[in-house]
Amino acid sequence: MKRFLLCIVLLVTVSVWIFPIESAALHVQADRRHSNEQSLLANTEDSLPLSFSCSTFVQHVLWQSTQDVSYDPSYFSIPYPNGDVPANKGVCVDVPIRGLRSIGIDLQKLVHEDILSAPSSYRITKTDKSIDHRRCSNLIVYFKRKNQCVPVSTDETGYHPGDIVFWDIAHGHVGVVTNEKVPGTNRYYLVHNICCGPRKEDFLFAAPIVCHVSFEKIR
Repeated sequence: MKRFLLCIVLLVTVSVWIFPIESAALHVQADRRHSNEQSLLANTEDSLPLSFSCSTFVQHVLWQSTQDVSYDPSYFSIPYPNGDVPANKGVCVDVPIRGLRSIGIDLQKLVHEDILSAPSSYRITKTDKSIDHRRCSNLIVYFKRKNQCVPVSTDETGYHPGDIVFWDIAHGHVGVVTNEKVPGTNRYYLVHNICCGPRKEDFLFAAPIVCHVSFEKIR
């Protein structure tokens, strides 16, 4: 009987020492796993948003090229902010405007606020929330003021998906670089609306480029 009681005492004593150690070890492992997961999540959050945003932007622009949109330069009074002309109408500037809005960037509001902060930079004496952001000249001023432009180049490899390109055509023309390459080249197709609605075309060097906006710089 005494031996039996002694065995029980020994088992209890060993359990008291062993289980806290095992429990502590499990807690350490759990903490390390949680720390690793948090680290991985942090890295994911740092690396994914820009890639995801660019992909969303480009896909929206490509989607626009499949829609029935008439080129219509008529003036439209639109809501503010996030206002838009009728979905079946538009001009060249509406391609990037609508595309950027798909990732939460409202050029109507951003340009209007910047004009109010520096009207002399835009040479505007009277603002109009319905049309100011829909002029190439104003968009170029805005992107340059926000340091979102890169030097214009004749190197086709310097134009990346999501970049916005302005050309010296009429009163200005603009298009967006897609992620689909022109066969046999290192340049990408662009989506632009020059007359017949948004179209995906090999248009990069079709006219002199006057401004190159890098998507990587857009915030």
